[in-house]
Amino acid sequence: MNKIRYTLLFILIFGSFYSQKFDAIYDSLKTIPNDSLKVNFIIRKIVDPLENSNDFKKAETELFNAKKYINGNDNITFKINTKYIELLIAQEKFDEANNKIANLELEAQKLSNPYRLGYCLRLKAQIQLYLGNLSKSTEYYFQALTKFKETKIDAMISLAYSDIAVISYYNENYKQAAEYWEKSIELDEIAGKQNRTANTLSNLGLAYIEYGNLTKAETALQKSLSLAKENNQKSVEASAYTNLTKLEYTKKNYKKAIEYNNLAAQYYKSVKKYNQLSNVYSNGAELARTGKEYKIALDYIDKAFAAMQQTEKTSDLYPLYLNKAAILYDLKDYKPAYDNLLIFINKKDSLVTSENQKNINELEKKYQLTERKKENALLNEQIKTQEINSSRMRITIGLISLIVVILAVTAFLVVKQNRIKNKINSELNEKNNIINLQKNIVEDQHRDITDSIKYAKRIQEAILPPLNLWNKILPSSFILHLPKDVLSGDFYWIEETENYTYVAAADCTGHGVPGALISIVNFNLLNKAVLEKNLVTPSEILDAVNLWLTESLHQTYGESAVRDGMDITLIAIHKHSNEVLFAGANNSIYTVSNGDLKQIKGDKFPVGAFIEDKIQKFSMQRFTVEKGDSIFLFSDGFADQFGGPKGKKYKYLPFQQKLTSITNLNISQQQASMKQEFLDWKGSHEQVDDVLVIGIKIS
Repeated sequence: MNKIRYTLLFILIFGSFYSQKFDAIYDSLKTIPNDSLKVNFIIRKIVDPLENSNDFKKAETELFNAKKYINGNDNITFKINTKYIELLIAQEKFDEANNKIANLELEAQKLSNPYRLGYCLRLKAQIQLYLGNLSKSTEYYFQALTKFKETKIDAMISLAYSDIAVISYYNENYKQAAEYWEKSIELDEIAGKQNRTANTLSNLGLAYIEYGNLTKAETALQKSLSLAKENNQKSVEASAYTNLTKLEYTKKNYKKAIEYNNLAAQYYKSVKKYNQLSNVYSNGAELARTGKEYKIALDYIDKAFAAMQQTEKTSDLYPLYLNKAAILYDLKDYKPAYDNLLIFINKKDSLVTSENQKNINELEKKYQLTERKKENALLNEQIKTQEINSSRMRITIGLISLIVVILAVTAFLVVKQNRIKNKINSELNEKNNIINLQKNIVEDQHRDITDSIKYAKRIQEAILPPLNLWNKILPSSFILHLPKDVLSGDFYWIEETENYTYVAAADCTGHGVPGALISIVNFNLLNKAVLEKNLVTPSEILDAVNLWLTESLHQTYGESAVRDGMDITLIAIHKHSNEVLFAGANNSIYTVSNGDLKQIKGDKFPVGAFIEDKIQKFSMQRFTVEKGDSIFLFSDGFADQFGGPKGKKYKYLPFQQKLTSITNLNISQQQASMKQEFLDWKGSHEQVDDVLVIGIKIS
């Protein structure tokens, strides 16, 4: 969709500046407890909105006013300095910005501060992006990511992922852009940063559109819209509507596209963002014209003119004249169409440099526009000779001139297309042979891969404890295991010794083939800990598995290291008492007694993943149970599933309520009820992760 403008947001969108006055904002500073938060508040509520409205002088003044809160705090000084550099970059004062970055970078190197070094690299990347040097910008962004990873600050790592996604998008590597935006969203969701997630999802939707996955694009954009509404992020909501317009246009669903476009226009009109409003109205004109609603299209383009005239960038009006000329031509109103075309050409010519003018002259030769000039000169001479001044003749002249241009361009395109067609035809037979050969190879490979995955599934199923063994050890229990793909990264494990029955619910990194491979490794390590090393407590078992997995996969923070681990809950039920031992990695368990649910939390780090030199030890908790009590172990797949009438996550509170409600049912009914609940919630949505729930009733 070349003519429909879309919205790609690179930074967080903040609330409307014009909704509050300066004095009201400064008054609210009195309630903020420390200087650092005050400076962040001033930047977010005053400086950023001023920058967005291109009032850079006022933005700098307000930023310097924030220096009163420095009070010797070096971190606040760094924050103000970096924001000032961002203002310089926005004004394209790149030399001054580079000099200030160099000073900050030198100080950061002396302090060996990875956060500051990463931020300096990010600013250098932004400058190269403005200059159009995508290769150098990409290099700096990846270096910034490396530094931010050293800080272990999820928010900065997420921001770096988003930066790399943006530069990948500019490089037209849309699949890579989507992958990095997905990583950014994953970190933000873990941190509960819904305001950032909504923005990133809107960008992710664009990437999906560009590489043709319209289903994922719609899911991402609808999620973005839902979160934006939930968090009252009006600007992100408008961005999502604009991008949904592009999606529906791509799907040729013009009626729905116009509906979304009008919703975006409502927002930009309400906050008086006239430049964006003009773009949206221009989109509406193109949509109406595509649907042959020419009078509606003309109304939209007139609104686009009116909106653009409210801005200081009236020079940006000239593309609208070309759009209006096309609409008037469709309406067979040829004289105004020709007049608007001439205005477009004249205004465009006045804006280009001498080099651009040279290129335009070359294009005119290619498109035989010299013939149009000769024809116009001849027609003008005839007009002078015959002294015809009637409006009908002027319309005729305009129409002829426009037709000449169209014919000239058409002739050029036809010649060019014929040449391409001839070249393609000459190579077609050879390419067809290659394609057929490749098709056969791909089909053979696909068949081999499919057979291998099916065989791997049989291996994984053979490794997991069979249900007859499970029911023999724990007759009053159920397993709900719903893999996302053929293979699963979630697995269940049971073993018993003379004194204890051990049960685990594990979620390995990823799903499908990668998750299944790691699950097999971890399953065997659990067996080794209990059956070979005779370890007793869950914390000892997880400590041992943590060490063995780390050593076997050589995990470090380095980029080349394997970063696969496991979230797990592990319990040991004493056979001769009411005592239960528990240890967990990133996961909790629930116990239900007399209708009351209690959550027992595990440690907030995984088994194996992202381990450096210092290995953390797992803690163990003890609790007692009575006959009739229930214990539930689970992975995050059930609560994280999108579905329901609004396409939102199921979440943990409804999950807890559902588990509490089924404890009075028999075991088989509990399993059936949980499965039906999941399927009903998921509906037509794609399953997002493997699902595992284990229920145990104490008998």
